[in-house]
Amino acid sequence: MKKNKINRTQLIEALAEKLGISKTQSEKFLKSLFEIITENLKKGKEVNATGFGIFRVVKRKERMGVNPKTGKAMKIGSSVSVAWRVGKTLKEAIRKVIK
Repeated sequence: MKKNKINRTQLIEALAEKLGISKTQSEKFLKSLFEIITENLKKGKEVNATGFGIFRVVKRKERMGVNPKTGKAMKIGSSVSVAWRVGKTLKEAIRKVIK
């Protein structure tokens, strides 16, 4: 495992320690949070965690691209995805660490 990554299990453990709760409670909390975000995105709602960031659904139009194997032009169909934009507080906190 790379040392500059944190996986779901480590996130659950850190959350449990920070809040002084059990790992089971921490896992339920994290799972519920992700479910709430997912449910609202499915409804087309934007999820704004002030200071942290904004999750939203984006629709990509059909466009032309290039097949990397053949180099030939190809049509890339329209799609739906999730975009995330970093919040001001998080952005500033990271800038302080990097400088």
